[in-house]
Amino acid sequence: MGRVRVLLVGVSMVAAAACGSGGDSPVGSEATSDGSAVPDSSIVDNTEPQTGELSLRYGSLTERSVDIDADGRNTTAAVAAMNDFATDLYTSVSSSESGNVVISPYSVTFTLGMIYAGARGDTAAEMATVLNADDLAGWQEGINAYDLTLDARTAGSPTTWTAGNKVWTVPGLALRDDYLDVLTGVYGSPLAEADFADDPDAERHVINGWVEDQTNDLIPELFPPDSLDASTVMVLVNAIALDAPWEFPFDPAATSDQPFTRGDGSTVDVATMHYDEFLPSAVTEDYQAVELPYGGGALSMVVVMPDDLAEFEANLTTESLTGVFDSITDGGIHLSLPKWSARTHLTLNDTLAAMGMPTAFGPGADFSGMVDGGGLVLDRVEHEAFIEVDEEGTRAAAATGGAMAMSHGPTVTIDQPYLYAIRDRGAGTVLFIGRVTDPSVAP
Repeated sequence: MGRVRVLLVGVSMVAAAACGSGGDSPVGSEATSDGSAVPDSSIVDNTEPQTGELSLRYGSLTERSVDIDADGRNTTAAVAAMNDFATDLYTSVSSSESGNVVISPYSVTFTLGMIYAGARGDTAAEMATVLNADDLAGWQEGINAYDLTLDARTAGSPTTWTAGNKVWTVPGLALRDDYLDVLTGVYGSPLAEADFADDPDAERHVINGWVEDQTNDLIPELFPPDSLDASTVMVLVNAIALDAPWEFPFDPAATSDQPFTRGDGSTVDVATMHYDEFLPSAVTEDYQAVELPYGGGALSMVVVMPDDLAEFEANLTTESLTGVFDSITDGGIHLSLPKWSARTHLTLNDTLAAMGMPTAFGPGADFSGMVDGGGLVLDRVEHEAFIEVDEEGTRAAAATGGAMAMSHGPTVTIDQPYLYAIRDRGAGTVLFIGRVTDPSVAP
């Protein structure tokens, strides 16, 4: 059998595969005279397809599983695993990237999760280690339950949170029935056909168009030119978007240019927001931190300004970040916070391989849980995140951003490099994490 490639990326992340492999036809399809599978029109998804694509659901399951994890144990474990992955991924990315950084470990988790579900052998073992997810079934149930909980936590509030998954495959790719059940039951992911062999660039535009729509136009080109080719057979995508007004907006009239000290000691004047509010904060010998809740109170941004950001990042762990969160208490402060925006685009192949899952990208990859006999290899992982923070709040896609406010107590002036995280205040899940070394730099 010829070598097959899988491409993973995510919108923050998407994954894709390539080439043919043997196996049974997909559920809900029938074989043509040449043995390829054709979709049964009775399983066409009712969601309106984009031009040139046929949106389908295969597999025995036709709806996402919602009545799950009654005692919450798998959800709690999954949140802990996602936070461990968040700090691991951020530490790896921040050590190799310069300047402002924004990533969404949440989005990367869901795209890798769709790939992990089809991995076997050493490939699966390595992905389990990277994702901190040894119990695949329990982990999948937990992330599904948490994702649904997060939707419910933000529903009806001023904060808009959206997340979606979608998979594109070449016509006739014989995905296993049980794998298709996972795509639908855990990830709620519809399946669409894409003929990469005929015109990969046209399919790239279709996928990028879906991502752009899902992210409110903030991620217009997840897959750059030439990232998909005729060998691609499968692309798995997760897209998330956040539009979150501050619970206590900044007054634009109070914004003024103030000096910000870069890591090299040079200064730059940046538009800096100000206010006095009763907001959760912490002022210690090692760092200053402030938490700014978004409308509805479910989500917040935490800004952490250490004495030395590089040292803080080098020693960052889930425990140390949780320690900062736990040190924050209610109180009034005077806050100064720069306005900023950032965009980070990463190809994560080398990062993920260095984190402990190299086999997925090589000839020894085992994705026999996707198609009988395997033959797929993870080819590429793309990630892009965007954040914009101003007086009104935060807009982010596969990435995140924030601003702050406080009053009547310590003065917290964010005027040197800092780390920030957007989190679910109830569960403690880190949804976005990044740093600002120079808020004057536009993405």
